[in-house]
Amino acid sequence: MKNLLLTIAIIFSSLLAYTQTISGTITDLNTQESLIGVNIILENGSGTASDISGAYTIKTNAGKQKLTFKYIGYKDIVKEVMVPMSGNFELNVKMSIATEELSTVVVSAGKFEQKLEEITVSMEVIKPSLIENKNTTNIQTAVDQIPGVNITDGQANIRGGSGWSYGAGTRVLVMVDDMPLISGDAGQVQWKLIATENINQVEVIKGASSVLYGSSALNGVINIRTAFPSQKDIDKNTEGFASKILPGYTKVNMHFGLIDFAKRDELNWSGEAINQGGDIKRKRRAFKGIEFLQAMKIKNLDFSIGGNIFQDDGYRLGEITDRKRININTTYKDKKIEGLSYGINANFLSQESGSVLIWKSLDEAYIPLGREVTTTTGDTYNIDPFVTFIKGKNKHSIRTRFLKVVNNNKTNGIDVGQSNESETYYSDYQWQRNFGNGLRFTTGMTNKFVSAQADLFNGNNIIENHSFYGQLDKKYGRINMSAGARYEHFSVRTGQLYLINDENTDNITTGKPV
Repeated sequence: MKNLLLTIAIIFSSLLAYTQTISGTITDLNTQESLIGVNIILENGSGTASDISGAYTIKTNAGKQKLTFKYIGYKDIVKEVMVPMSGNFELNVKMSIATEELSTVVVSAGKFEQKLEEITVSMEVIKPSLIENKNTTNIQTAVDQIPGVNITDGQANIRGGSGWSYGAGTRVLVMVDDMPLISGDAGQVQWKLIATENINQVEVIKGASSVLYGSSALNGVINIRTAFPSQKDIDKNTEGFASKILPGYTKVNMHFGLIDFAKRDELNWSGEAINQGGDIKRKRRAFKGIEFLQAMKIKNLDFSIGGNIFQDDGYRLGEITDRKRININTTYKDKKIEGLSYGINANFLSQESGSVLIWKSLDEAYIPLGREVTTTTGDTYNIDPFVTFIKGKNKHSIRTRFLKVVNNNKTNGIDVGQSNESETYYSDYQWQRNFGNGLRFTTGMTNKFVSAQADLFNGNNIIENHSFYGQLDKKYGRINMSAGARYEHFSVRTGQLYLINDENTDNITTGKPV
């Protein structure tokens, strides 16, 4: 009998405990307005929501309880209360709006992450939304829209700081992920090799950045930063499955366009006319393309692969474009050594394009003189292994690049000795130390070796560049200061032999640019 009474007492007390309630109203801290639909969640996962007047009621056990209040646009509030054994517990909550200051973060100015408003140089940033919204198939067309930046014949010019000569360079360094993307022979920027489908942002420094980037950056820097899959890109439903393959995100863009006929018949070359049942019909020209990107996480591996196919018939005779490109980015975070990550990035481009030097006449502006069209076919690719190690306030990184450029030029199918080929080997070691109190020191060394072969540039050429640099960044309240120095050694050796006094000698030129 005693056991039965004890059991009934326990059950009755438990029922009383669960019949306790917490109630109250939820309002805005500033306006005092009632908030409708606020989620109130208990530790055991049960919960409720506030009604049209901001009131809520939730049943719970007696004793210590933790409640979480969640509402979109407002800061989460966590309350710990002691619910009595009898009676209702009243808990009124005032919620404040969650304000977040959005700030653009850049790395090109000091080779570490900084807010755009805190850097000591003039900089513009292009977001990927601009590139996608304008259906940009070549990144240089997007860069050309930045105030003070002009792209002419593939040469980037910032604020008129240098010349416009084709193949001579303009002292503007174009990079992808802090690695130069310039051919070793003529210093041409490989715009078409840049993966427009996988861009995080484009950072443009309008001014000299020669301390960290060398004499090639005396007029400025254009740094294209690629994107990697991050936790925010992963579907929220996959939380807790980090050891498996996470889906990441997939992106596919397609476009198609037609080129209309010229109003004057003489501008529509007859070579594109086709015969259909005895009737002459001109062929309408078009351009089309497709690009894709797949980014995912596989355990500790960040992996992304993208590609682009683009074809353009052109509106001028012979100026066709046929381009195929694929890119791969990987980063692996070592499981055994904390702070160690490494990976390899690569881009592969195969293309065919046509170009014309001079047009036939004013009336036949779309037809080349003598119908001479120079067709360029070739492959361009880069392979970039890298290693990064972060421990405490120190960061060590080694980035390397192999860049191969092959251009086979023919005029009306005939090789006229204007083909060229180059191989570029580049390495950059960097050490950063964060001393705290806004003080950071960056130092490192770069090495560049180029082997170029071109009849147009005296046959075989060897180029070497070695440099050491250091920069100190200090922040005093609202004042940001940077100071640094760089030393460079540059040499050019031509492999072409010249006959001087019946003796073969090598022509060697060396120098140290300031």
